[in-house]
Amino acid sequence: MTQWGTAIRLAMADLLHERLLAACTILALAAVLAPLVILAGLRAGVVQGLRELLLEDPRVREVTTAANRSFDAALLAQLAARPDVAFLAPRTRALAASLLVERPDAPGAGTRVELIPTAPGDPLLPVGPSVTDSVVLTASAAARLRVGAGDALSGRLARVLEGRRESVLLALTVQAVAPPAAFSRDAAFVPLALAVLVEDFQDGRIGRPGNAAALAAPDRAEYAGFRLYARRLEEVPALDAALQAQGIEVVSRAADVSGLLRVDRNLGLLFGLVAGLGGLGFLVSLGAGLWANVERKRVPLAQLRFLGLRAGSLRLFPMAQAAVLAALGVIAALAAAMAAAVVVNRAFAGTLALDRPLCLITPGLAAAAAAITLAGAVLVAAAAGTRAARVEPWEGLSAP
Repeated sequence: MTQWGTAIRLAMADLLHERLLAACTILALAAVLAPLVILAGLRAGVVQGLRELLLEDPRVREVTTAANRSFDAALLAQLAARPDVAFLAPRTRALAASLLVERPDAPGAGTRVELIPTAPGDPLLPVGPSVTDSVVLTASAAARLRVGAGDALSGRLARVLEGRRESVLLALTVQAVAPPAAFSRDAAFVPLALAVLVEDFQDGRIGRPGNAAALAAPDRAEYAGFRLYARRLEEVPALDAALQAQGIEVVSRAADVSGLLRVDRNLGLLFGLVAGLGGLGFLVSLGAGLWANVERKRVPLAQLRFLGLRAGSLRLFPMAQAAVLAALGVIAALAAAMAAAVVVNRAFAGTLALDRPLCLITPGLAAAAAAITLAGAVLVAAAAGTRAARVEPWEGLSAP
């Protein structure tokens, strides 16, 4: 066996011999670490619950223009190309963005829906319109019209041009029904070409339109507005601020997202302060205990030196003990923290949105707690190891 192996074996034998003292040290570590793990679990559970609550609303990353104005198509292309923008769709004028739709078998019993231009990749929709004469109805509009995916619809366009009242029917197909969270009002997600056709007809820029299925991609220089989606939740406040700085008035959930980020930062600061003070106090106590143990066993250590154990190997004596004590303390602390988390989650079940756990102790959190504790214990034990390595062989010669 190597000298290092001998030093480690002797350190373990010493711990076993003083098992009561070792048990007290392990319990002390668990008493300090378990509340810290619970606090970190509470932080993770609360923040993760709020984050998922926001993410479940697909409109939380949405940023829309607050009023109609002229937006150059080139500007919209630049915005869509930003690295923090995941999706952008132009919008037509609000007054021209509606259409009376009805079932072909129930003329006169239709409802007016808001037209929302969309495109592939729309975060609000699992599936978008695949052709220019297909629409995705909101859940409320589909219920009001009593239609579902695959059903036919008629869109009734009407205008008064030069004193003449004109009306035309567009044959449409319901591609799908959007999830209820996508949009709460009666609306239809439509290809941009169809929304532009409706606006141009009502504004008198085109004559009677033909087949909606044959519409080409619109070639417009300007649009009345847009809606876009940030790539990540954390980017909503910065994106909102950047657009406001360009003089573009927008509406977003930036305040909600900023509140969540502040909660995360404040909880992180609180956890850091408590964990730092508690951990530092325990590590100082552990280091002092290991140092005192070396001083108390200086004669036996000197005798080991006299028998040929080198100073470098003797350095491992307190470090190996610290690693074992820390590992056992972490195991005890995690077991206690997980048991406490079960009690907390059961006691507060239903108080956090959608019944998520209030205290969330993940494998990553457990691994981080173990790694930090082991590293800190070995680090403070290095000082005691240095003291053990300085014990000279002649110090054991006077031992009885």
